[in-house]
Amino acid sequence: MDVLTKENFFRPNENVHIQLSDEYPNYIGIWHTHNYIEVVYIISGSAFHEIDGNRYKVKRGDLFIINMNTPHVFFRDENAKEAFSCYDLMFTPEFFDKSLEGYNSLESLNNAYVFYSLFSEHREAVPFYNVSDNDFPLFGDLFDKIYLEHKIQKNGYTDMIRAYLLQLIITIFRMDSKGKDGAKSKNINAVNYVVDYIKANYANQISVSKLAKEVFLHPDYLGRIFRDTTGLSVGEMIQKVRIENACCFLSDSNLTVADVACKCGFFDLRFFYTVFKKRIGISPGEYRKRVITK
Repeated sequence: MDVLTKENFFRPNENVHIQLSDEYPNYIGIWHTHNYIEVVYIISGSAFHEIDGNRYKVKRGDLFIINMNTPHVFFRDENAKEAFSCYDLMFTPEFFDKSLEGYNSLESLNNAYVFYSLFSEHREAVPFYNVSDNDFPLFGDLFDKIYLEHKIQKNGYTDMIRAYLLQLIITIFRMDSKGKDGAKSKNINAVNYVVDYIKANYANQISVSKLAKEVFLHPDYLGRIFRDTTGLSVGEMIQKVRIENACCFLSDSNLTVADVACKCGFFDLRFFYTVFKKRIGISPGEYRKRVITK
């Protein structure tokens, strides 16, 4: 795994850098960690993002916060109709405050006076956001301004970048607090993230505790808001996604029922039959026969 440092990208004596993914195509598909905080904003196309071995499909409007020393990689989506492009905004906490040197996460900014009011409510940054179509121009404009300031380097450009980055971080946190029900917005973000995770990783073992860690929530709280939002428990959603994929394999492949079960995350064949019949109403074998005879 590659370990990227400031020296790979940052100009000398600077603690901030921004680039378009098109400018460094060789880093697409390379597992790496880095010693800076990275904010990735997808501006076109789609790709796959893996963090600690978990894969997510990402698209225009998705925004990721990647803290220091977090293994991750972007892979191209070969079936995408539009070329993938994103902004990579990198900075270290001391860009805002020299006293923050050595800290390694976005949350560490709560030690800086300039962020006191933002973090005084003990908020944590969700690692993934999907920006609405209405907000897409706002975020795009901020990234564009930071990129141009960094590229042109007019007098005072680092201060301008600091101001825009401050605005960007506050705007990210405000995404959780729109309207009167900010907690609900944050919950929906977390639930959507978990649903996408399940769809991308249904073949693997998935636990509520692991999912809760992904979105920085207590497992019991995640379970409650998940059911309130989707009408299903986390376990029921996992089974639903697995059975939907099992139906696809039974319809479109010659795999044995046992192989289909294994491919869909069921490692107990008897349990697979039980869950399948409960959700579909017939056995996997009967389902395959009915599909073939249609």
